[in-house]
Amino acid sequence: MKKFLLSLSIIGSSLFFGQINNTEGFETSNGSFTNVGFFRSKFTSFCSGEYALSRNLYSAALTGSTTFSSSASSGAAIDVSFSYRTFNYPADASKKVSGEIVIEYSKDDGVTYSPISTIELNSIFTCKTFTYKIQEGLVPANSKFKFRVTGNQKTDGDFYLILDDFKFTQSTLAVSELSKNKIGIYPNPVSDVLNLSDYKNVKSVSVSDITGRQLKTIANPESAIQLKDLKAGNYIVTINNVDGTSHNTKIIKK
Repeated sequence: MKKFLLSLSIIGSSLFFGQINNTEGFETSNGSFTNVGFFRSKFTSFCSGEYALSRNLYSAALTGSTTFSSSASSGAAIDVSFSYRTFNYPADASKKVSGEIVIEYSKDDGVTYSPISTIELNSIFTCKTFTYKIQEGLVPANSKFKFRVTGNQKTDGDFYLILDDFKFTQSTLAVSELSKNKIGIYPNPVSDVLNLSDYKNVKSVSVSDITGRQLKTIANPESAIQLKDLKAGNYIVTINNVDGTSHNTKIIKK
């Protein structure tokens, strides 16, 4: 019994107090990044270290992207930064820099993306740093977060784009922050029907077992959630609000 309670405590802690903290300079691997067109390269001087991501953008290679993925969000704000530069190899004054960097994030595993910024590229320059804060609540706790950086060629551009030194920093939400705007559910323990104290601003409710396996999702729920089909045991109820925030509550099904 003690081992079971300890396991349940650990799972509950990860649901409520996860966080995204990652630094990647591509010195040994691609880490949590997936590349399309970009590749780890060592053939020129980068912003720091010996490796970075590189992509030659020209008429036959119009685009390339790299995407960071994590499901460890706490729901708090995420500070993001990375370095970037352009160059020609070998040096050739006839080759033109003409392109852009498009920066986006997703909270639904890449089904949809929200724009952050677009950086115009029109000259050769050494390393610059992009920084941005994704505000609290925009990436709900435990959602499938992706951060994508895309390089695009424009008109007659022929140049290399370098991406390096990505950093993601997210704080752990305090209990008081997690409770902010929290919708109550009752009774707990529950027999067959779980009630919501306020359902008007709820987008969906999902129920998972303690391993995180999602068992059911109710879109646009009303005040009563039917749970009679669930066996007795411990479950996690996730309430997803229309403003993009969410919170989890452990319940016991009798």
